[in-house]
Amino acid sequence: MSRDREYVERQYKYIHNGASVEEFMLKFHLNSTELKGLLELCRIYGKNIEIVEKDGTLVFDKPFIRNLDTRKPDLDPNNLRYSQICVVSDTHFGNIHQQLHLLNKVYREAYNRGITKVYHVGNIVDGNYPNRPEQPRQQFLHGFDEQVGYVVDMYPRVKGITTEYILGSHDETHYKNGQATVNNWLSRCRKDMIFLGQDCALTELNGVKIFLDHPGGGSAQSLSYKPQKRIEILESDYKPKILLIGHYHKSYYFVYRNVHGILVPSFCDKTQFQQKQGLSNVIGAYFIDIYADKKGNVEYFCPEEVIFRPNDMWEEAGKDKERVRQLVIK
Repeated sequence: MSRDREYVERQYKYIHNGASVEEFMLKFHLNSTELKGLLELCRIYGKNIEIVEKDGTLVFDKPFIRNLDTRKPDLDPNNLRYSQICVVSDTHFGNIHQQLHLLNKVYREAYNRGITKVYHVGNIVDGNYPNRPEQPRQQFLHGFDEQVGYVVDMYPRVKGITTEYILGSHDETHYKNGQATVNNWLSRCRKDMIFLGQDCALTELNGVKIFLDHPGGGSAQSLSYKPQKRIEILESDYKPKILLIGHYHKSYYFVYRNVHGILVPSFCDKTQFQQKQGLSNVIGAYFIDIYADKKGNVEYFCPEEVIFRPNDMWEEAGKDKERVRQLVIK
């Protein structure tokens, strides 16, 4: 191991997410130039670290991405089409446990990577269930106008990125309650957000069929059981090469019957309803590299799982409402 790499490995473990930059410099007797040099070495060796301001203090912001598979076979770029996408789901805007600041972080990373397409797999807003009397206490936005207006004003608006989305069961409650459609107003007010369908939609990217699915019901004990059943019931004309599933707030990648499937995590921390039902909850997203032939067959599929840790989340009720601004990159 080179001296530079050894130095990076040694110092990196002392840089904690959210730790004070000033305290770190004092501990290791670094001036601003030396700190800048350390961060540059970290980037060279694949450990990107940013410095951000939090509550008036400069703190470290460590990367949050974990590669599931970094091995890439020999590919002939002349015969394959390359696509890079980001996938998110279940933002539940209006719920006091939403994590908009983490969604902003994912969109900023997508922009840095040059990604132009993000898929959202449903439940953009938290909705309104009349049969759940406890739900209003878990919300800081109530009703169609407040929740959809918040999406229009606060959903990340990033130059070059288009978000294609489906609606889920929570979104649909507004239609059931008063025939108000989330997609109607988003399509009018946000040209960068494209509606694909209610509950599910089949789309194509560079000839690759991608199916977005927001099912109902609870998750099974085995993460793979219900996704496999979804693939089995798809008609041959609708059988995709990639299946993206929201709703379950889980993270799981699998291959079944030549379909690459992903359970997409959420951007809402565990709610009172989930706590009562004993349901686990995962917050995160996926970045995906896709190489496909001219017929739309996937030759190489590399998902990068983004899983946020508990200390990345804001547990204080409504904190997103008070402190997060819309991410705008022009």
